[in-house]
Amino acid sequence: MKILLPLATIGRRTDDGIPYLAPEIQLLYKAKQPRPKDEADLARTLPYLDPESHQWLTQALALVHPGHPWLTRLESH
Repeated sequence: MKILLPLATIGRRTDDGIPYLAPEIQLLYKAKQPRPKDEADLARTLPYLDPESHQWLTQALALVHPGHPWLTRLESH
């Protein structure tokens, strides 16, 4: 099982130059054993994911955690 993403899209930078991990990747890690704060992160982040990031997260989550409750939220958003 492979989950791929171009290396250039894994990291991002704020306007001030602070590096951070792409939100869709971080959410995939958080999905393994979501805590209440991870649920809140999904709720806050989901509206801001661009279509490509949203699709990548949906596909990666379906591959790694089939039947995960977040899939319903992703598919309805």
